[in-house]
Amino acid sequence: MTMVMDSARLDEMFDLIEAMNVPAGYRAEVIEGEIVMNPQRFVHSTIIRRINRSLEDVCGLDANILWDVRIDFPGALNGYCPDVALLADDAKEDENGGWDYRDVRLVAEVVSRGSRRDDYDAKLKVYAVAGVPTYVIADPKTGYVHVHHAPQNGEYTDVSTYAFGTKFPLPFPEATIDTTNWPRD
Repeated sequence: MTMVMDSARLDEMFDLIEAMNVPAGYRAEVIEGEIVMNPQRFVHSTIIRRINRSLEDVCGLDANILWDVRIDFPGALNGYCPDVALLADDAKEDENGGWDYRDVRLVAEVVSRGSRRDDYDAKLKVYAVAGVPTYVIADPKTGYVHVHHAPQNGEYTDVSTYAFGTKFPLPFPEATIDTTNWPRD
């Protein structure tokens, strides 16, 4: 089983983030031991909102859908705050208000200028190692959505790419996402 390492150290780093008073419109997370802050712009937040709505349409309003909430993932110092995370129906917060990465069923990241390397590299690897069934990368700069599915041995075995302005299927949960009105950078 792949384990989260250094949870106590991650707690210290997130305490530091909270003490920093991250400016409005920014999100902070820990990626491979580095505190990373990225701006949340209109395009970014609009796509996140539309993904959430699509998931609510399929899974219901009571579905465990999180956005910008810390989840510690396997490896050293990976305290991510996914743009969107769909958790198992029976997922529960632990005694410290944390969520178990093993309950994550889907993650969607919307690429911003500062997150490109992390979303396409570090997070892609970590989500696969963690066994997240579906990882969606929405890239408003390129106008493409990449759906990574079926992780095995730390890599996704199924990848499909769709252009903004189309509808695309999610393998899990079974849903169709409409990108007709998704904005571009």
